[in-house]
Amino acid sequence: MTDSVGVPLAFLAGLLSFLSPCVLPLIPSYVSFITGLSLDDVGSRRWVALSHAVMFVLGFTVIFVLLGASATAVGTLLDYHRIWLERVGGVLIVIFGLYLLGALRWSALARERRVHLQNKPIGYLGSALVGLAFGAGWSPCIGPILGAVLTYTSATATLGEGIVLLLVYSL
Repeated sequence: MTDSVGVPLAFLAGLLSFLSPCVLPLIPSYVSFITGLSLDDVGSRRWVALSHAVMFVLGFTVIFVLLGASATAVGTLLDYHRIWLERVGGVLIVIFGLYLLGALRWSALARERRVHLQNKPIGYLGSALVGLAFGAGWSPCIGPILGAVLTYTSATATLGEGIVLLLVYSL
């Protein structure tokens, strides 16, 4: 991996995931849900909101790093076939890009399963658990971009580099 390319791309991919139309509008709802505060109260209790948000981010970061470590481990196991893995990965990235543009429709990527929670999570641990659930369950929305990062990681990075890329993606 070249640090001059991989890390900035991983950060940009994470930013694009955050700014996607199915994540960004939900941020106020998530902040309100994990803190138990109304949006008006969040302004006056910023430290509480920030602390819960950090725990939420740590929760989904765990999922993303585990995915990245798994992808890198599989890539390392398939090192003998690295050229073909890179080629197939490139094709997958193009397919994911076409899917994001709406040029391809694949119902398997558009499915979602929901768990409806009625009460706010318990404390900071609850915020981290909601973050874990978000990371595991929000793949139809962020999946194509995250899939591109995971593909890049599995094809070009060592385990340590893969973890760094997914940490940067989560930022």
